[in-house]
Amino acid sequence: MAEARQAVAFQFTVTDNGIVIDFNHIGINNVIQAVLHAIRLKWSGFRNALYKSTFPNSGKSYLIIIMLLILMRYLQLGPAKYLLQLEASIPLQSPQVTMCTYVILLATVLWITLAYCKRYFLRLLLMYKGWLYESRGKTSLQTKVWYGLVNMLLWKGKLKLLSYQSSLPKLPVPALNLTTQRYLESVRPLTNDDQYDRMVKLANAFQNGVGSKLQRYLVIYSWWASNYVSEWWEKYVYLRSRNSLLINSNYYMIDGATVNPVTNIQAARAASITRSLLQYRQMIDDESLEPLLLRNVIPMCSKQHLRQMNTIRIPGKECDQIEHYSSSISRHIAVIHKGRYYKIDLYRGPRWLKIVELEKQFQSIIDDNDTPQVGEMHLAALTAQNRTHWATLREKYFSHGMNKQSLDVIEKSAFVVVLDDTDQFYSENDPSKLNAFCKATLCGNGYNRWFDKSMTVVIYANGRFGANMEHTPADAPIFGHLLEYLMATDVQDGRFKPDGHCIGETKRRLRPPTRLKWDIPLNCAKEIQDSAKIAKVGIDDLDLYVLEFSNYGKGYVKNCKVSPDGYMQMALQLTYYKLTHQFCLTYESSMTRLYREGRTETVRPVSARSVEFVHTMCDETKSNEEKCQALRDACSWHGSLAKEAMLGNGVDRHLFCLYVVSQYLKLDSPFLKEVLSEPWRLSTSQTPHHQTDFCKLDYNPNAKKLSAGGGFGPVADDGYGISYIFTGEDVIMVHITSKKSCESTSSAKFAKVLKENLLEIQQCFQES
Repeated sequence: MAEARQAVAFQFTVTDNGIVIDFNHIGINNVIQAVLHAIRLKWSGFRNALYKSTFPNSGKSYLIIIMLLILMRYLQLGPAKYLLQLEASIPLQSPQVTMCTYVILLATVLWITLAYCKRYFLRLLLMYKGWLYESRGKTSLQTKVWYGLVNMLLWKGKLKLLSYQSSLPKLPVPALNLTTQRYLESVRPLTNDDQYDRMVKLANAFQNGVGSKLQRYLVIYSWWASNYVSEWWEKYVYLRSRNSLLINSNYYMIDGATVNPVTNIQAARAASITRSLLQYRQMIDDESLEPLLLRNVIPMCSKQHLRQMNTIRIPGKECDQIEHYSSSISRHIAVIHKGRYYKIDLYRGPRWLKIVELEKQFQSIIDDNDTPQVGEMHLAALTAQNRTHWATLREKYFSHGMNKQSLDVIEKSAFVVVLDDTDQFYSENDPSKLNAFCKATLCGNGYNRWFDKSMTVVIYANGRFGANMEHTPADAPIFGHLLEYLMATDVQDGRFKPDGHCIGETKRRLRPPTRLKWDIPLNCAKEIQDSAKIAKVGIDDLDLYVLEFSNYGKGYVKNCKVSPDGYMQMALQLTYYKLTHQFCLTYESSMTRLYREGRTETVRPVSARSVEFVHTMCDETKSNEEKCQALRDACSWHGSLAKEAMLGNGVDRHLFCLYVVSQYLKLDSPFLKEVLSEPWRLSTSQTPHHQTDFCKLDYNPNAKKLSAGGGFGPVADDGYGISYIFTGEDVIMVHITSKKSCESTSSAKFAKVLKENLLEIQQCFQES
């Protein structure tokens, strides 16, 4: 078939007249362009490696060193004496050439050494975290001196993505006694006296017994590991999990759902998003994407950006694995439309397809009336299966022949684009429309999202956009930066004509998208159908509700002199208590990207002060002033917990790593087993907004255009998954999930009570 022929550069057959070679010119051209692309990437990587080896030195400093060496040579000062001895020991024909050669060599050595010393000194400086505990208006002298030293070492020009990567400090291992103390403080409000006394005895026995041995091994491991948490966290929390990725692992993000899309033409929006993703990938490849700096000074780890695209999670029988491909291999995308699979080459020779050419390619798929092949319609449901079962089916049916070739196209693609045949809407008076939009982006129908792929782009029939992300390669804030870029380029670039089509013209004939072919036997087709049914059960059980709270936003909260994040966390605690009349173990994600290869740490929002705030709010005898003060106290304590988590001084990652060490050493710990088995009935996360400079428009009036946030499934069967985003200064979007099969949870009821509580807290401030 033509599709198979294009996969190879030539074929040969043996005949009576000898060997007949049939050259495939399209295949040869593809191979040549892929090789040239790989060479360009290697050259770019080589240049970046040279840049990073001399960073943060500038070219001017190199010239200054040369001039100083020449001056010292003539004056015979300092290292010039050794330079003269070196010249005399290996003389060249010309004294001038000899001098220049060895001056340049010595200058280069000194220049690189100076760069290394600067990076090392910067790493030592970045270990200081006192600035995190000081407000910007009340900076101590020590921190001012520190800021001055850091600014002296920072690069003043355009930064590369990984410029500061080698300067970031390693994540430190907390002291064991402090971790156990923090743990006991976090569970005290959740336990009665007998339960707490029992946990104190377990903690003390662990700390004075096997815990100290595990701690020693963990500290030794941290000396050579880039990050003592991240590798184990990825392997044991994500890749070894056998649960379906659908709802349990993947998360979603949507566009500015509360405003109209830039175009209602599906193919045009798909082309625009695809082009922006290519641009973003190019910035990652050549490292021209600038790293994020806190307060424009403190660098954050950028490594997670590298696996946002060209990445797939391969199922394994015991443990999955992450495969990341070079952009010279991932020169195409896979497209899913009405149960059919296509391949679109993103390049024409050395250049990208024009945006108008991409639109024509997508439109040709939409206009294709071909029917799905046997087993093709529900094929993606396999990626929603139990991981071990999917690995078994993949090995049995997709490891050879035509099926392997087609699966390779999907897995090695830059990303997957789904041209969804449904329309998604937003209505201020009908929350069910936004709920349906978000649920469709997270789940689809169970068989039109490729859940293994790091990013599946979903373009709906009316031009709406959403994205489904696999969690292993990168956390939500990283994809949040990408989403801001996509939305900003859509708004700013003027890519669309007044009629909604993409700008530009093309006269050259394009090779149409390649339809992927499958050879699926009946047994495999039955497995696929069963997988689709299982996925449907999970989707039907998901209860998703999005609260658009527009009465006020973080602008009002900041005017109340309260942290917006702490404010929301306390409102969530109050809501859960009013619904259940109890408190629960609560998870809030916090980043640790101030350290090399840092990902996340857990903030435990439930504390003695949060409990006191809730009880104060529920006590009608308390005044508004007392309620506001209780909130401020709770938010202040929550802020200190969040800062400790950012510095790696949380509870959960440390205890998790100690547990991993105990499993390697085959040592039993009742304390660790009990801690790690506790359910998170309230799992929460804040999606960052406007973290980048991609959007050049005035932020607050255009904040809704960037994103309405996203969400994830509940962690516990009887709990909630809650993601919130402060959209501009005046709106809060809260994405709430739970399971319909649990009689004690209801996402709509949680949203209703949360809204009432937000208004009640506002009233307390207004009347105090």
